[in-house]
Amino acid sequence: MTLRAEQLGFQTLLLAEHFVNPISPELGQLDAWTTASALAAVTEKIEIIAAVKPGFRAPGIIAKMASNIDDISNGRFAINLVSAWWLPEFEMLGVETLPHDERYARSEEYLTIIRESWLQDEFSFDGEYFSVKDAKLWPKPVQQPHPPIYIGGESEQGRNFGARMADIFLINGRPVADTKDVIDDMRARAAHYERELRFGISAFVICRDSEAEALAEFERLYALRKNEIIGADKDVVMFKKVPYGQGDLGSNGGIHAGLVGTADQIAARMHEFEAVGVETFLLQFHPMVEEMERFADQVMPLIK
Repeated sequence: MTLRAEQLGFQTLLLAEHFVNPISPELGQLDAWTTASALAAVTEKIEIIAAVKPGFRAPGIIAKMASNIDDISNGRFAINLVSAWWLPEFEMLGVETLPHDERYARSEEYLTIIRESWLQDEFSFDGEYFSVKDAKLWPKPVQQPHPPIYIGGESEQGRNFGARMADIFLINGRPVADTKDVIDDMRARAAHYERELRFGISAFVICRDSEAEALAEFERLYALRKNEIIGADKDVVMFKKVPYGQGDLGSNGGIHAGLVGTADQIAARMHEFEAVGVETFLLQFHPMVEEMERFADQVMPLIK
């Protein structure tokens, strides 16, 4: 699928880090980081983003792996720091589960070690959750000053964390006006730290020759969805703002971005998002290959 996406002109992909499938635990789940390394070796243009959850792998190990994958890909690697909401994975693998706010404190230490290990020739850190001593990680990443860091979050803690440490802040799917509110808020928060952010959004795409056909396909897919994610942390603000199972489809509120309709309607909506500051669309399709090809054929010529 990645090779086909690259052929079609898609510019980035995100590999979620799950050790068990959160929708259907009986199904298989690829490991994000070994998959990212394999894809880095066989692709040429597309950016490869691997998500990472603090606690499962030491931050220094992730910094080292990221540097190596960035080298394999010739500077096409990025990370998505996820503070994590699916608690059964932590319990299954014996990783300490923390309350919502403490997970962000752990994430900040984790990402600090990763970033500073990329930037400094020798780095030490002693925090509440992690420590490193005289870390010397070579080779450094190809991308300078470091590979891009993607972060998302709906809560106050998540937004403040993103304002301090993200390069690209990811927004859950929502209408254009609501997206503008988030972008305005995040730009103000980042300015407090003398930083500038770029923005991406999650969006589920249903493209058909008519709006009626697209809406009918939405109803068909909606009837097939799982009703809930078992074991999700109920304190996660994402689930409070977009309750799973209430008109939702895909992940991270993607259907609420409104990319359902004809190619012209979808392209027009994407231009509206672009006008308020969105530059990256993390698009979801089902079935993946067929709908990805339809998007490339019908929508991409309208937005290039």
